[in-house]
Amino acid sequence: MPITECRYRTDSDLSQQVALDYSVLTDLCAIAALSAEWDELLARSRCNRAFSCSKWYLATPYLLPHLEPLVLVARRCGRIAAILPLWLDIHKKQAGFPDDYSDHLDIIAADEDTDVSVGLLNFAIRQKQHCDKLSLKHIKPDSNCARAARRLGLFREEAFAPGKSLPYAVIDLTGGYDNYLGTLSRQFRRQLKRLCGKAQKENIRVLELKPESFSPQSLPEIFLRLHESRFGAGTSLTLVCKSPEKWIYSLFPELFMEQRMRVFVIEIENLIAGIDLEMVTRSGMYSWNGGFLPEIQQYRPGKLLIHKAIEQCCHEGSTEYDLGWFGQEYKSQWRPGIRQIGELQLHTGFQQKDEP
Repeated sequence: MPITECRYRTDSDLSQQVALDYSVLTDLCAIAALSAEWDELLARSRCNRAFSCSKWYLATPYLLPHLEPLVLVARRCGRIAAILPLWLDIHKKQAGFPDDYSDHLDIIAADEDTDVSVGLLNFAIRQKQHCDKLSLKHIKPDSNCARAARRLGLFREEAFAPGKSLPYAVIDLTGGYDNYLGTLSRQFRRQLKRLCGKAQKENIRVLELKPESFSPQSLPEIFLRLHESRFGAGTSLTLVCKSPEKWIYSLFPELFMEQRMRVFVIEIENLIAGIDLEMVTRSGMYSWNGGFLPEIQQYRPGKLLIHKAIEQCCHEGSTEYDLGWFGQEYKSQWRPGIRQIGELQLHTGFQQKDEP
């Protein structure tokens, strides 16, 4: 049965007191039953539309079978108001966000509903029976987790300080395509223009695939072939899971069909020779993974694909393009800003009162 917790004020009516009911789910079938409500709430949140969706969570056992599901849910008037999608490592007695293949996980809640995030995190740190510690990895400083931790007096600024956190390369597109292009070096702009011209002249197309004209079921095989062609068999995809194929075949077609994952490709004579997978965010896209055939290396396929995705973001009025961890020198050519991504380590077993 759900546990009725302390009462919090809603932002819509500060004079009205509304009880929040909390529950812990550890059964994947019960979690799957929440999928429709989960994804409807996700659409009203600041969270990544792919990494934080119900399908990504439910496919995780293909990738990380040693972890056990631990989903914390807050309900208001019977409806789901927030979800904290954790995974439990029973050997470490630690629950948190996996740091393999996904990024920027968070409490899923509507943007304006700060109180429910505070309440759910407060509930999470009392789950001593499940774990000794919460490890909330790779979170943004403005995430629901971070904002709730601040309200509870659990936030450590040093967790997001340079040197103690990870720098991510994020391109600001608020000024539109032409303004952004003007921030790039003259030499890089010329190189981009030359590459795009060369591709066009030689009938090499850079385009976005759409589920209505491209079979979602074909996507996993094409991605795996091009990814291995680019990086070899021992890629990052096999560092944690020796056979990630089941995860990819189960998850990618659905993400693509729902446009939580967008797919940009390089096509030569109807053959897909390069691919880049973009995870959809509230503000734009997150560059996740890809690959290409060695024969097209001369066309700098990575640059062509990133440029196309940025162009599309600007066309749609998106405000940012996230290149991910700033660990590769080529990303500096795109003149990104730096966002520090941190980790909160919270011990369980006590209740922290909300600030007034």
